[in-house]
Amino acid sequence: MKKPKKKKSPTYYRKLCVKQAKQEAKERDKYICQKCGKKVEGMNAHGSHVYNEGTYRSMSADPDNILTMCYFCHINWWHKNPLEASEWFKNKYPELYLTLRKRSQTLCTINWEARWNEIKSLSTRV
Repeated sequence: MKKPKKKKSPTYYRKLCVKQAKQEAKERDKYICQKCGKKVEGMNAHGSHVYNEGTYRSMSADPDNILTMCYFCHINWWHKNPLEASEWFKNKYPELYLTLRKRSQTLCTINWEARWNEIKSLSTRV
């Protein structure tokens, strides 16, 4: 007898949405590190959240909240110098900074399974 499929958790679907958003951000940035300007690929191409995933779950799958960075800039600069990184982001992307800041102050709940199904349906239309 076949077992019924176990329902996936919201976290499962959120992670799928985040993976897709990181891919979109890398394509938008043409696989160029937004800090140092180097072309990145493979494991060296990181999708770095501006507003972190843990605190701002509803923004975690928003491509506007993700920058392409090389491993070095992401790990050794972005995470190790958050105040400097924040100031850099604010100066380099002033309009995006204001947009994301406003979004970060809005509470919203996302149905991640529905969002994932929406993303899948949009990708099959292309």
